[in-house]
Amino acid sequence: MKINNKRLVQVESFLSRITFLFFVLVACPLLGQVKQKKMLQESDYHLWHTLQSENISENGNWISYKLVYPNGKHTLFVRNTKLNIQYVFPNAFNGSFNREESFACITPIAGLQILNLKTGKSHTYAGITQYKYTKNKKYIITYSKAGDPSLEIKKSSGLTIMKIDNLREYKIAPQENAVMFTDGRCIGFVTLTDKMQKTIIVEKSENPFLNLTWHSNGNAVAFLQKKDDLGENNLFFFSLKNNKLFKFDFEKLLNLKDDFIISPTVTTKLTISDDGQRVFFGIKKREDNYSVIDSTQVQIWNASDKLLYSQREEIGQWDKVAKLGVWFPYENKFKQITSNQLPKVILAGNQKFAITFNPWQYEPQYKQQGDIDLNLTNLISGDSSMILTKHSGNKNHTIISPTGNFITYFKDQKWWVYNITKKIHFNYSKNITQPLFDQNYNSAGEVPAYGILGWTKNDSSLLIYDQFDIWEVSSDGRTAKRLTHGREKNIQFRIAKQQYENIKTENYNGFYALEIDLDHELILQAKNNQKSGYFIWNKIDAEKPLVFNEMKNSYLMKSSKGESYIFQQQSYEKAPSIWFKKDKKSSNRLIVQSNKQQKDFYWGKAEKIHYSNKNGTSLTGALFYPANYNPAKKYPLIVSIYELKSQEFYQYVNPTLYSDTGFNVTNYTAQGYFVLSPDIIYEIGNPGISAVDCVLSATQSVIDKHIIQKDKIGLIGHSFGGYETNFIITQTNLFAAAVSGAGVADLTSWYLTMGWNTGTPEIWRFENQQWRMGKSLFEDKQAYSRNSPLEFVQNIQTPLLSWTGKQDRQVHWYQSIEFYLALRRLQKEHILLVYPKEKHVIMNPKDQQDLSNHIKQWFDYHLQNKSLPSWVSYK
Repeated sequence: MKINNKRLVQVESFLSRITFLFFVLVACPLLGQVKQKKMLQESDYHLWHTLQSENISENGNWISYKLVYPNGKHTLFVRNTKLNIQYVFPNAFNGSFNREESFACITPIAGLQILNLKTGKSHTYAGITQYKYTKNKKYIITYSKAGDPSLEIKKSSGLTIMKIDNLREYKIAPQENAVMFTDGRCIGFVTLTDKMQKTIIVEKSENPFLNLTWHSNGNAVAFLQKKDDLGENNLFFFSLKNNKLFKFDFEKLLNLKDDFIISPTVTTKLTISDDGQRVFFGIKKREDNYSVIDSTQVQIWNASDKLLYSQREEIGQWDKVAKLGVWFPYENKFKQITSNQLPKVILAGNQKFAITFNPWQYEPQYKQQGDIDLNLTNLISGDSSMILTKHSGNKNHTIISPTGNFITYFKDQKWWVYNITKKIHFNYSKNITQPLFDQNYNSAGEVPAYGILGWTKNDSSLLIYDQFDIWEVSSDGRTAKRLTHGREKNIQFRIAKQQYENIKTENYNGFYALEIDLDHELILQAKNNQKSGYFIWNKIDAEKPLVFNEMKNSYLMKSSKGESYIFQQQSYEKAPSIWFKKDKKSSNRLIVQSNKQQKDFYWGKAEKIHYSNKNGTSLTGALFYPANYNPAKKYPLIVSIYELKSQEFYQYVNPTLYSDTGFNVTNYTAQGYFVLSPDIIYEIGNPGISAVDCVLSATQSVIDKHIIQKDKIGLIGHSFGGYETNFIITQTNLFAAAVSGAGVADLTSWYLTMGWNTGTPEIWRFENQQWRMGKSLFEDKQAYSRNSPLEFVQNIQTPLLSWTGKQDRQVHWYQSIEFYLALRRLQKEHILLVYPKEKHVIMNPKDQQDLSNHIKQWFDYHLQNKSLPSWVSYK
């Protein structure tokens, strides 16, 4: 039944009437008056919302966006880009346009709402929780949970033309022109092109179907059928082109029917090869056929084991992990691809080849992703060979070309290609004169590549990033041409990710590269230290700016037809807004401004500061001024640290008590604080000492401005920033108060701690990652000691508030306990907050508010001379 939506409001018309009435009543008294701004208070925080861009219509005549509020009362808006018309949908989500004709969305109570954009009339269809327009926009596929779950096919007008009751599962084709369904006892599909046609593949089955899967071009489907309650499944493949159904002959093909079952898992998901000739799926040993670690028995930790006992417990023994197999339905053949020895896989060569490897081959090793040997197997002939040894385990350093003909890999700081057909390796980037590895990488271990953009059509050429630009390398690797001119402009160009559905396509334990058509324009994201924005690139004009200024520009969207664009823009001082461009050459036009209430309050401003470390390297920090700043006064300062923080200069920050680390810049600038977010760079082997150097230099540069009270400076950090805070206050008495969240206290004990998320020791973080030691504890004990807060804890004179989550499996809360016990024994001023049910960050809103209040009261007492909080008193 169609119900006219009485709650739908055409906002602009309504507001114009209210505004007129208000003007008539009070215009005279307001003449000549200027509204007085006020200071922001906690009671005002609820007024702030977050702006989310949602969609732009086909020709760019309409946009949709959402305002998200902390209380959960979110609102979806539809706005015309030409006329002053806007529609409001409270609590709605999943909005989409049907050309320029209608807009649909879901609301939790009303169900599906369809708005006619030409007439302004809306209709509601109760009970619908999911929907999708078909590609041709003629139909809407809807799903309802009301009563028995059902699938309905509607015309775009909303008229139901088919209904499937008792629905258990459905899957829409990649081309969005068909939908596969099962009601448990039958399975089929409905094609939704110019004509609608329903086809039943299997009907009146005794057992239900599941795991519905489409072929990439929509010409075939695969699915499972539950055999019994013990987890056994049948596997089917159906060719739409031949109208033929194949059933996997379990007993004949596996020949291990008592040991294995077909097992759909995330890592061995059911897929069909691009040519429609092969089906990939998971097989797994029955639970009663593999040994299970008995948690009640004594644990044997053998130092010569390849994997730790905890890793075997957490990750599981390979017997328990599903293996990938391939079925050739037309030939009635099956091959197992992965094994206990080679449990991981990436498909290549139009899925006719498989690259298998073991990520734990070189254990014990101390990298986040261990080195691997890559084995290439021809799935047709069965031939296998090793193509790379001790190669980087970084998934971004091994990427398959879109057609699968080439394996692209990064080795010795160059991009190489293995030609599967010719069986040869060659240096694909030898003619690129600029470095292809990250020049600004500032951690220990392997230096990553800048990456690749993708391959052009038919794997004709490879597109590679350097620090600034995009290079095109010919298919034979002999010529390299720079497509952009970022180096001379000091602008870094990258593909605008939101313009492409997938930058990389998931390929089991690896990726396929993106296919790029250089005959079409590319939208590039651009940035440097001062500006950000977007450029349009084409073969003739190279890159031309679309928007590029001293703001944070993001979330660009382009209409599917025509040349209309929308994007968001913000800075710390200007709330996020949506801007519209009718075409590339037209000027930017403001169309949505969020948080207009900001104009009623005093607000801080942001300024960049510059300083140098002891080696003379120039660094940048973001300095946030107090709201209603008075140059005649001096203010307290809080220094917020992690690694590189100056990028926060362009980030608008809503005031809130619901922060997962308890600190919010705007809260503090509104209450009379300066906040400094400095950049820190590191010397390998001296993470703590480097932090002291950079933070003190940055803070001194602010002191030299004579705008702060130099005896009222606070320091705060979380996680690695918590460690830095712990260490810095052992080296200086500059800070009057400090807050450390989930911070490490002792580098020696932390080095020898288990990361219980994976059962892996934390050693890799020190030798090959963020902790930047570059050596083992036993190679350089002095370095670990000189950067360990606990070694110098007796020097601390700064009052310290620490907090931790008792369920933290990333930085164990015992690190906070160690520091607490040391400070307690030394009779230092210290309080530790332990949140029993929280992890590495605070997720419960009640706890978030509690932490925010504790931190604010701590700094207010020490930096603004406010009264002593009751919880600070001795018990």
